[in-house]
Amino acid sequence: MQQISETSLKYQEGDKQFIKLLLGTKDLVAKAAVVLLPDWRGQSDLAREHARYFVQQGCLVVIADLYGDGYSPSDPSQVKTMVKGLLDHRSEGIKALDACVKAMKMRTGGELSIFCLGYSAGGMFVLDYGRSGATVAGIIVCSRLLKTAGPDMHTRIMAPVLLLQGTQDVVSPMNVVAALIQEMDEAGNNFRLELYGQTHHEFDNKDAGTDPSAHLVCSPHAARHARQAIADFILEHREGPSI
Repeated sequence: MQQISETSLKYQEGDKQFIKLLLGTKDLVAKAAVVLLPDWRGQSDLAREHARYFVQQGCLVVIADLYGDGYSPSDPSQVKTMVKGLLDHRSEGIKALDACVKAMKMRTGGELSIFCLGYSAGGMFVLDYGRSGATVAGIIVCSRLLKTAGPDMHTRIMAPVLLLQGTQDVVSPMNVVAALIQEMDEAGNNFRLELYGQTHHEFDNKDAGTDPSAHLVCSPHAARHARQAIADFILEHREGPSI
């Protein structure tokens, strides 16, 4: 297996600087590009683990910067504050993600299909970005902080959408999932939903533990199926010969 390299690259949105992490291999002939929006911890070990998997699947991957200046919080006591900040600035998150996608398009010369993949809090921005009329190959959200469209947002998404969610997710419970599905159906979106039974929020996070009474619970079985579903979705919707 080839060694995966990691490069920090800067991009700008307004007067704010962001630092993305680009992952690939020296001799990689990429078949697709993935812009990955991580959970509240930003460019963490978990985000890197996700990115490396998709590099191994033949993708060029960039981990976007959630907060600016490459800041990645690590103290669990910061969760509520950091997530509230993201919720309060959804429109800014869309603009920052758009800047990252544009930088990736410039990097690849516009020759690769680009997918936006979001986990937990990052998934909210990925779906919002789709609602903004984004021209990407696909929108993928995994165990995410689900939110229906804001009052000033459109609901039509031009790209195909893949939603991966646990039925026991207390962060985004089934009534929220149902509201989102209604929105997607009414908008005429091309979407696919996979539900994993007895599965909680951040089911792909090894640090979440296995206590079913906790808000975050790791489920290796669901995580394995979700990764395969994402890889299959990218294969299905990217252009060019099969990976």
